Amino acid sequence: MGRSVWLTLAVAVNVTVATISHAQTNSWIDPSDGKWEKAHHWDNGSPSDAQSAVIISNANSKVVTIDAHTARNFPNSLTISNLTVSAQDGNTNTLFLENSGTVALHILNNLTIGFFPDFSSFGASELISINSTLVVDGLLGGQLEDSGTMVITGGSLLTTNCSLQVAYGAAGLLIISNAFVQARDVGIATGTPSIGTVELIGGTMTLSSSLVVGAGQIGSQGSFLVVNGNLVITNGPTNIGDGDGGYGIMTLTNSTMLASSMGLGGGRGSGNLSIEASSVKLEGGLTLDYGYVYLNGGMLVVTNAPTTLGEFTGFGEITVGDGLFLAREIFVGTEYQEDARLTVYGGSTQLSSNLQIGAFGLSAGGVFVGGGQLVVTNGEIMAKPGGSIAVEGGLLAANSITIDDYGFGEGIYNPITDALSVTGTLAINGGSVTAFTGITLGDCASSFVGQIAMDGGQLIVTNTAGTGFIDVQKGQLVLSDGVLQVDKLVMTNSCGSLVHTGGTLIVGSVILDPNTFRIVSVTPQGNDMLVTWMMGPGATNILQAAAGGTQGSYTTNGFADIFVVTNNTTPGTFTNYLDIGAATNKPSRYYRARLSP
Repeated sequence: MGRSVWLTLAVAVNVTVATISHAQTNSWIDPSDGKWEKAHHWDNGSPSDAQSAVIISNANSKVVTIDAHTARNFPNSLTISNLTVSAQDGNTNTLFLENSGTVALHILNNLTIGFFPDFSSFGASELISINSTLVVDGLLGGQLEDSGTMVITGGSLLTTNCSLQVAYGAAGLLIISNAFVQARDVGIATGTPSIGTVELIGGTMTLSSSLVVGAGQIGSQGSFLVVNGNLVITNGPTNIGDGDGGYGIMTLTNSTMLASSMGLGGGRGSGNLSIEASSVKLEGGLTLDYGYVYLNGGMLVVTNAPTTLGEFTGFGEITVGDGLFLAREIFVGTEYQEDARLTVYGGSTQLSSNLQIGAFGLSAGGVFVGGGQLVVTNGEIMAKPGGSIAVEGGLLAANSITIDDYGFGEGIYNPITDALSVTGTLAINGGSVTAFTGITLGDCASSFVGQIAMDGGQLIVTNTAGTGFIDVQKGQLVLSDGVLQVDKLVMTNSCGSLVHTGGTLIVGSVILDPNTFRIVSVTPQGNDMLVTWMMGPGATNILQAAAGGTQGSYTTNGFADIFVVTNNTTPGTFTNYLDIGAATNKPSRYYRARLSP
């Protein structure tokens, strides 16, 4: 019977600890250093969970130490309800956990580092843990709030049921060195104007919810540095730079990150992500509302959802200097009034689906290749209104490319050429562009136009079936320098044109408008030659001939009229002329048809 009563009372006491706030606090009263477990340092004896809060905040700088002796001989003093470590102006108060091992300093509700509740000013406060264990439960809605300095070297930090906030409305620093951290969510500089930094130097941090870096008001800045560490955030989003003007920076060096989804910028906030010889894999999408991503070695993987550069009225840029960027599809400047860039200087960027650049005339999206590889061979590259593509070096490999714009105008800044790009244009000044299926420029039936401008490099549109095409529906194909090779050049309407002033043009076949004025065939008829051409309506059609030289050459001034037609008014009308004895002319004979008003 006595045993039953004892068990009932024990449960009741545990419930009381977790659900009520105690009236009694316990404050450190010694002006100098001391051991945590010594009762005479406190105004209410040794710390315990029977006190509502344990506070280290009195004048003079000091170090309060918890060590292996404390953990071994006074473990009950290490379970408390709430803890505040703060200091008055000009002083530094430090709580030092030294080699206490797996016997945790266990805080049931709230831990605050840096805030002094009785004064409006702040002093320096620190929590330093070496090869020890710190647990914060947040049972009554509390959290770990670091507005001072925390250093966790070895051991572990566990806040799996509550938030870990660094610089929540103040300044805060958290350094994790070769330690194990588990938290529900982490926020860095997320309150009123604040500056917060987290450094993960070796070790592992695992979050069961979200990570927010720099989401406070204007003037707030959050920074997360990961060096030789592992970061896992697979059950909630990662947001870098958010809120009402906050700025977030995340840098990974020789590290790994596995995350659910990631957003940079939002509201009036902005964010930067720098990947240096590290691996970042996202299970969801990557959105740059107002942000910048730089990949310099390692890997960025976003293969399960879209990558979006620039949200509504925002700006987004991804620069690949080295490493491997694997993406599903990428949208560059496809929202209203936004600017976005994808710049490839090196490494390899590979898409398993489409690349869309631009969408609205008031937006600007640019894709610039100065080195490395951009590979979109399983989908389509689409340059819509406001979109531009420039290749100065490296390789752009595509299955097909479509360029549709309202006209040619100034687009987004091209960091490779240090000039504004031209919208509605594939500009090739170096490097190589390949398209296995084909390239379509503009649409004669609509207001869209497209242009290829070649001043160097090479453009290859071929495949083993010989069906690779460039279809100039509305716009221009301009070749000033470089090499252009295509299986089929299609120009079947008057909206498209070819301007060839230099370089090398290699065409397997030319497909023209069946109603376009041109010579259709030149056919031997015994000793004669039958010349057939599509006449131009409403004008005088003149067939001319010229004798060729011994090497097959001819001169423009050598042509003379041999047949004139003056009465054609119907488009699509063929006519022919039998040039008597022309098949016997040696070494060669040339024909051309001309229109005269």
